[in-house]
Amino acid sequence: MVTRNRVDRHKTLLMICDVQERFREGTHGFNYMSQSIVKLIKASKYMKMATLLTEQNGSGMFGLQVLTISPLLKQPRPYLCRIGPTAHEIRSELTGPQHLGTFGKDCFTMITDEVLPFLKNYDNFILVGIEAHVCILQTVLDLLDDPRLQKRVYILADAISACHELEIPLALDRMRDMGAVVTTSEAILFQLMGDGAATDDKPISELIKAERKNTAKALETLLPHPSHTAPIK
Repeated sequence: MVTRNRVDRHKTLLMICDVQERFREGTHGFNYMSQSIVKLIKASKYMKMATLLTEQNGSGMFGLQVLTISPLLKQPRPYLCRIGPTAHEIRSELTGPQHLGTFGKDCFTMITDEVLPFLKNYDNFILVGIEAHVCILQTVLDLLDDPRLQKRVYILADAISACHELEIPLALDRMRDMGAVVTTSEAILFQLMGDGAATDDKPISELIKAERKNTAKALETLLPHPSHTAPIK
């Protein structure tokens, strides 16, 4: 059965924004957001769906040398990650050929000169990470404003956050007004699975089932208007 609601996993890029260890304490619901992101990365491996990670350089006391790894680059390019590395639980999952690379940035948007060449290969972009009203928002604006990049953008409300939780619903409203689709990690995984008939999608179904309690807590913590009609047990 063919459906227009399916999201083609092979034309989709999961973009993970600046989920660095240094931001853990100051970010609302960081651990729940991180669990959602790890779930998505695990699913992307089963689906052979591309992933891409950015790290904010900024300024600070850290001086960690990190390599930008990409099949489009002739050789890995070192950069100085002053703010420090991505959270360990996320970094450890980003392995395999579907991961396009880790890219340092000094601007807010993820659409840097190094990232831009990848975007032409995809029709759908899934954005997760921080902060909702800064880097995520500006990335959405760039993706939807540039006529060369006008494609479908999905924002996963249980996989983004900010330092101040009240910034999140305002950012989600603005991104939705711009044309982005605001959804959840579980909803997008089911869309990526299509009708669920493929036998190789069984591990994804099992992953969704195994992560259901964590997903519920992420929804309860990160969504701006949680429903009170279905209490989480």
